[in-house]
Parts: sequence; C-alpha cells; structure tokens
Amino acid sequence: MDTIKSITNSSTDSLSCTNCWAGNFQKNKNCLPDLPGNFLLKKEEKKYKKGAYLLKNGEAVSGIFCIQKGNVKIFKKGIRKNDFIMWVAGKGDVVGLNSFVNDEFYSFSAAAINDVNVCFIPEHDLKILLNKEPAFFLQLMSNLCEKINFVEHRIISISKKSIKEQCAELIISIAAPDSLESDKKVIINYSIKDLASFVGTTKNYLYKILDDFSSKEILSVTNRKLVIKNMKALSLIASGNDK
Repeated sequence: MDTIKSITNSSTDSLSCTNCWAGNFQKNKNCLPDLPGNFLLKKEEKKYKKGAYLLKNGEAVSGIFCIQKGNVKIFKKGIRKNDFIMWVAGKGDVVGLNSFVNDEFYSFSAAAINDVNVCFIPEHDLKILLNKEPAFFLQLMSNLCEKINFVEHRIISISKKSIKEQCAELIISIAAPDSLESDKKVIINYSIKDLASFVGTTKNYLYKILDDFSSKEILSVTNRKLVIKNMKALSLIASGNDK
C-alpha cells in the first residue's frame, strides 16, 4: 500500500475536524481540546495514491477513515470478480462505520479514485470517545444511516433508472457537495472503468453517454478529467426530468 503516515500530536492544521462527523458539534469545531482524554491527539493523517487500498474486505476492523480530500470507491467483488461499486466517498464522509458498529471484519473494500487524504481514528480510541460522549454515538449513527439510505436509493436507481440517468447521478455524487448549487465549472478526476462499473455498463457505452453530454455542453472530457459545465442540466438528467 502506497501510504504516507504522520502522527499529529500538536497541530490540527492539517487535520481539520470541520469536515468530519465529529466536527458537526458546535462545541467541538476545529478539534477544540474539550474532547475527553487525548482522543484527538492520537488520530493519524494518511495519504493514499490513486488506486491504493484504504482497507480490504475481510480485514479485521482497525478504525474509521474520515475523508479530508479526494474520492474513495466503496466496493465488493462480484461473481465475475468485477468491482461492484456501492458508493463513492468524498470530503466529509466517513468510511468503515458499519463494520465498526457491528464489531466485525470489514465487509467491503475501499480504494482511492484519486490522491486521497484521510484522518484515521483507531478503533480503541473511538470506543473510548463514544463511551464518554453518547452524543457522538448518535451523530455517528446519523452518518451511517445517511449512507444506508444512499445505498438503498442506489439499488432503486439500478432497477428504475436508465444507464444515462445513473451516470449523471454518479458524476454529481463525485462532485464536491458545495458545488451542486454553483454555476461555476466543476472539475473531477475519473476512471472510465470505475464509472462503467458503478452504473453496470461497458466502457464503450459509457463513452457514448459522455459524448452525448459533451454535445449538449453539459460537460467536457479532457485529459481523463470531467469538466462539468452545467450542473443544473446534469441534475435534471439524474432525476429523469430532462425530457
């Protein structure tokens, strides 16, 4: 695994908690030192290159990963050993919650779609925090429920939405949350293989869809990057209301 680690024990500049579920509590914004014990002093910053695994299906749970930068695909291997991508984690998302809560092995794999920075919180320290601060446990459950709802919505999308609509929905999910209402161009890294795997189609067919989006000036494809030009039009396609 191509990973660079550094233990943060004094500064919180590089590990901003405003982007993770713990930072949703006003009293704990920016990792203020009122958290129990020295929990936040034990977190680790980890950096993963594109394609590197954060965790693998079947590994013992070691902790959770709060995404600070980049995108991570959460997936399982299918019958034909193809990746079935359940969802794409981005800035502010937490990876590994369900396995931590169930106290089991990781039930999926997680790999970096592009260069990724995460804040890793060890299982032992997270348990101490949650035992002392039940409110944090409730927030963690809220975050987990959001992801369960997303996966359920994804399953419904597979059965009801066209490949074109699923593709638009995926591109939107990869884009930064704060860009959804923006009129500015949004640039995202992507892998045709991953996009095709997520929506259950071939790379050739996906190219046709992207060419269609490009012809309508909804987005452009340049040097393995998607440049979203019209987020509103893309949202209409994702919702099936572009007719």
